[in-house]
Amino acid sequence: MRSRPLIASFALVALAGCTGSNLIPLAFSPPSVRLHHLALRNAGLTGGTLDLVLAFYNPNRLTVKGTRLEAGLDIDRNHFGDVTLADAFQLTDRDTTLVTVPLSFQWIGAAMSARSVLNSGAVNYRITGNASVNTPLGTVLQVPFSGEGSVPVVRP
Repeated sequence: MRSRPLIASFALVALAGCTGSNLIPLAFSPPSVRLHHLALRNAGLTGGTLDLVLAFYNPNRLTVKGTRLEAGLDIDRNHFGDVTLADAFQLTDRDTTLVTVPLSFQWIGAAMSARSVLNSGAVNYRITGNASVNTPLGTVLQVPFSGEGSVPVVRP
Protein backbone atom coordinates (compact mmCIF):
# COMPACT_ATOMS: atom_id res chain seq x y z
CA MET A 1 0.00 0.00 0.00
CA ARG A 2 2.85 2.41 -0.78
CA SER A 3 0.78 4.10 -3.49
CA ARG A 4 -1.55 5.90 -1.06
CA PRO A 5 1.16 8.09 0.54
CA LEU A 6 2.52 8.83 -2.95
CA ILE A 7 -0.95 9.82 -4.26
CA ALA A 8 -1.55 11.94 -1.16
CA SER A 9 1.78 13.71 -1.71
CA PHE A 10 0.86 14.54 -5.31
CA ALA A 11 -2.54 15.81 -4.19
CA LEU A 12 -0.96 18.08 -1.56
CA VAL A 13 1.48 19.51 -4.11
CA ALA A 14 -1.37 20.13 -6.57
CA LEU A 15 -3.48 21.85 -3.91
CA ALA A 16 -0.56 23.97 -2.73
CA GLY A 17 -0.26 25.37 -6.24
CA CYS A 18 -3.92 26.43 -6.41
CA THR A 19 -5.52 29.65 -5.27
CA GLY A 20 -9.18 29.57 -6.12
CA SER A 21 -9.39 28.61 -9.79
CA ASN A 22 -5.93 30.03 -10.64
CA LEU A 23 -2.86 27.84 -10.70
CA ILE A 24 0.37 29.31 -9.41
CA PRO A 25 3.37 27.83 -11.21
CA LEU A 26 6.05 26.25 -9.07
CA ALA A 27 8.84 28.05 -10.97
CA PHE A 28 8.82 31.85 -11.12
CA SER A 29 11.16 33.53 -13.58
CA PRO A 30 12.14 37.15 -12.98
CA PRO A 31 11.18 39.58 -15.74
CA SER A 32 13.91 41.05 -17.95
CA VAL A 33 14.24 44.79 -18.56
CA ARG A 34 15.79 46.83 -21.38
CA LEU A 35 15.68 50.43 -22.55
CA HIS A 36 13.24 50.60 -25.49
CA HIS A 37 13.63 54.27 -26.44
CA LEU A 38 13.96 57.78 -25.09
CA ALA A 39 11.36 60.50 -25.71
CA LEU A 40 12.11 64.17 -25.28
CA ARG A 41 8.99 65.48 -23.53
CA ASN A 42 10.06 69.11 -23.25
CA ALA A 43 13.11 71.34 -23.13
CA GLY A 44 13.47 74.89 -21.82
CA LEU A 45 16.13 77.37 -20.86
CA THR A 46 17.23 75.59 -17.68
CA GLY A 47 16.53 71.96 -18.52
CA GLY A 48 13.77 69.61 -19.51
CA THR A 49 12.13 66.22 -19.17
CA LEU A 50 13.07 63.04 -20.94
CA ASP A 51 10.88 59.93 -20.83
CA LEU A 52 12.70 56.63 -20.43
CA VAL A 53 10.57 53.94 -22.02
CA LEU A 54 11.54 50.60 -20.51
CA ALA A 55 10.50 47.26 -22.02
CA PHE A 56 9.78 44.57 -19.42
CA TYR A 57 9.43 41.01 -20.68
CA ASN A 58 7.47 38.76 -18.32
CA PRO A 59 8.15 35.07 -19.17
CA ASN A 60 5.62 33.80 -16.59
CA ARG A 61 2.09 32.55 -17.19
CA LEU A 62 0.63 35.13 -14.84
CA THR A 63 0.52 38.90 -14.52
CA VAL A 64 3.33 40.27 -12.36
CA LYS A 65 2.81 43.42 -10.31
CA GLY A 66 5.71 45.81 -10.00
CA THR A 67 5.95 48.06 -6.96
CA ARG A 68 9.04 50.22 -7.51
CA LEU A 69 11.76 50.96 -10.01
CA GLU A 70 15.06 52.84 -9.66
CA ALA A 71 17.64 53.40 -12.41
CA GLY A 72 20.59 55.50 -13.46
CA LEU A 73 21.12 56.55 -17.08
CA ASP A 74 24.40 57.41 -18.80
CA ILE A 75 24.38 58.87 -22.32
CA ASP A 76 27.58 58.88 -24.37
CA ARG A 77 29.58 57.88 -21.26
CA ASN A 78 28.29 60.84 -19.21
CA HIS A 79 25.87 60.41 -16.32
CA PHE A 80 22.57 61.94 -17.41
CA GLY A 81 20.36 61.33 -14.39
CA ASP A 82 18.55 58.98 -12.03
CA VAL A 83 14.91 57.98 -11.98
CA THR A 84 12.58 56.51 -9.40
CA LEU A 85 9.11 55.17 -10.12
CA ALA A 86 7.16 54.56 -6.91
CA ASP A 87 3.86 53.90 -8.71
CA ALA A 88 2.60 50.37 -9.18
CA PHE A 89 2.80 48.84 -12.64
CA GLN A 90 1.62 45.53 -14.14
CA LEU A 91 3.51 43.21 -16.46
CA THR A 92 1.30 41.16 -18.76
CA ASP A 93 1.92 37.43 -18.76
CA ARG A 94 4.25 36.12 -21.51
CA ASP A 95 4.46 39.53 -23.13
CA THR A 96 6.47 42.74 -23.22
CA THR A 97 5.05 45.75 -21.36
CA LEU A 98 6.34 49.28 -21.91
CA VAL A 99 6.73 51.37 -18.75
CA THR A 100 7.44 55.10 -19.09
CA VAL A 101 9.51 56.80 -16.40
CA PRO A 102 10.11 60.59 -16.57
CA LEU A 103 13.60 61.96 -15.95
CA SER A 104 14.04 65.67 -15.23
CA PHE A 105 17.40 67.15 -16.17
CA GLN A 106 19.28 70.43 -15.89
CA TRP A 107 21.44 71.69 -18.74
CA ILE A 108 24.27 72.50 -16.33
CA GLY A 109 24.62 68.95 -15.03
CA ALA A 110 23.97 67.14 -18.28
CA ALA A 111 25.25 69.47 -21.01
CA MET A 112 27.36 66.95 -22.95
CA SER A 113 24.76 64.20 -22.80
CA ALA A 114 21.86 66.56 -23.49
CA ARG A 115 23.55 67.78 -26.67
CA SER A 116 23.56 64.18 -27.94
CA VAL A 117 19.85 63.82 -27.14
CA LEU A 118 18.95 67.01 -28.99
CA ASN A 119 21.25 66.65 -31.99
CA SER A 120 20.82 63.04 -33.04
CA GLY A 121 18.11 60.54 -33.82
CA ALA A 122 19.77 57.95 -31.56
CA VAL A 123 22.11 57.94 -28.57
CA ASN A 124 24.51 55.49 -26.98
CA TYR A 125 23.37 54.64 -23.48
CA ARG A 126 24.08 52.56 -20.40
CA ILE A 127 21.34 51.94 -17.85
CA THR A 128 21.61 50.21 -14.49
CA GLY A 129 18.76 49.73 -12.08
CA ASN A 130 16.58 47.61 -9.89
CA ALA A 131 12.87 46.78 -10.16
CA SER A 132 10.77 45.41 -7.31
CA VAL A 133 8.06 42.92 -8.29
CA ASN A 134 5.64 40.76 -6.32
CA THR A 135 5.98 37.01 -6.71
CA PRO A 136 2.94 34.70 -6.77
CA LEU A 137 3.61 33.88 -3.12
CA GLY A 138 3.34 37.54 -2.10
CA THR A 139 7.03 38.17 -1.51
CA VAL A 140 8.85 41.06 -3.17
CA LEU A 141 11.60 40.10 -5.58
CA GLN A 142 14.39 42.53 -6.51
CA VAL A 143 15.17 42.31 -10.23
CA PRO A 144 18.47 44.02 -11.06
CA PHE A 145 18.92 45.07 -14.68
CA SER A 146 21.51 46.74 -16.82
CA GLY A 147 22.11 47.25 -20.47
CA GLU A 148 23.86 49.34 -23.02
CA GLY A 149 23.52 50.05 -26.68
CA SER A 150 21.97 52.61 -28.96
CA VAL A 151 18.34 53.69 -28.76
CA PRO A 152 16.23 56.10 -30.79
CA VAL A 153 15.29 59.51 -29.42
CA VAL A 154 11.67 60.42 -30.22
CA ARG A 155 10.82 64.12 -30.25
CA PRO A 156 7.36 65.58 -29.61
